[in-house]
Amino acid sequence: MHNKNRPPRVACINDLSGYGRCSLTTAIAVLSAMGVQACPAPTAILSKHTGFPHFTFQDFTPHLGAYLADWGELEFDAVYTGFLGSAEQIRLVEDFLAQQRARQHTPPHVIIDTVMGDGGKLYPTYTPDMCRRMKRLVSHADVITPNITEACILTGMDYPGEELSTAQARALACRLYDLGAGAVVITGIVREPVLCNLVYDGRELYFDAEDRTERMFSGTGDLFASIVSARLAAGGTLPEAVTLAGSFIAAATRYTLSLGTPTQEGVCFEPCLSRLAPGQDVKE
Repeated sequence: MHNKNRPPRVACINDLSGYGRCSLTTAIAVLSAMGVQACPAPTAILSKHTGFPHFTFQDFTPHLGAYLADWGELEFDAVYTGFLGSAEQIRLVEDFLAQQRARQHTPPHVIIDTVMGDGGKLYPTYTPDMCRRMKRLVSHADVITPNITEACILTGMDYPGEELSTAQARALACRLYDLGAGAVVITGIVREPVLCNLVYDGRELYFDAEDRTERMFSGTGDLFASIVSARLAAGGTLPEAVTLAGSFIAAATRYTLSLGTPTQEGVCFEPCLSRLAPGQDVKE
């Protein structure tokens, strides 16, 4: 439970891409709109996200340890991690989580967006050592939000594509849960004409569905994890956080389609942010 004398506070450990709606630029905007203080810790600094044909990239690994160590005296209601660019960064996050849990009477919620791959392929930046370390890191999470590719990488299961049967989805969720996370959310399961997010907490398994649009945009995973993190930090439940995230992304995507925005620029969510304010209805 967060201190009622201040807004909920979330440590957001992710990359900063100057152009293209993703990672920290998304997290800061979304958390702020939801009445939550976003405290960014950059893992890398990019001029544009990696979906563009060219970009600059600066690895923040040499500075991240001191950065997080300086936060040692602070208390956070949640820790939300996204892109981690090296095995050393994953280790530093593990240390930070241990420090936060040791010093707080009420440990922070830990939300890990695994950001390892997509479309059945591991991202080029990921190494076998990073995969092993990420598998260990998710055991410290209250909630993990992998897509299907990342879920398969973490569990060693063969990638079956984006359309999962209920039996396949259940098997994948159970194996992820066995890694030690408190709850599992597998995003982006296609069941025409809808797109589903699966939620499993070790007891119940259910699908939250929204209409699927004809185009897929960059950065929706960051939008999803940011909304879930903010809602949990503010005291919400995981089912309502997942429903809120799915509804908002669907509405913002429909708006983006009406503008003809290129997919690599991400979902044009900024005009829709007022829907995330506490007490608002995000559905159109």
